[in-house]
Amino acid sequence: MKYANQGNEYIPIDLRISVRRETLRLISEMAEDMGISINEVFSFLAEDSVIDLELLEDLNEIKIPSKCSLDDLKNAILKKRLS
Repeated sequence: MKYANQGNEYIPIDLRISVRRETLRLISEMAEDMGISINEVFSFLAEDSVIDLELLEDLNEIKIPSKCSLDDLKNAILKKRLS
């Protein structure tokens, strides 16, 4: 797993979720194979599912035109890198 901010601390959260029986079986097997608890599996799954969201925020400012030349594309990428 890669982390955008290594300084983040872990904060315990008590959750109650519902999953299908088959999902629970698979997660239990995964936990057993990894030698960790089911809680740790859910923690890893939650972190993996959102880890890149913070990195994607910068993409909100990118405007994608309906048409552009290869040179226009290169210039736009260079401009974004320099800003």
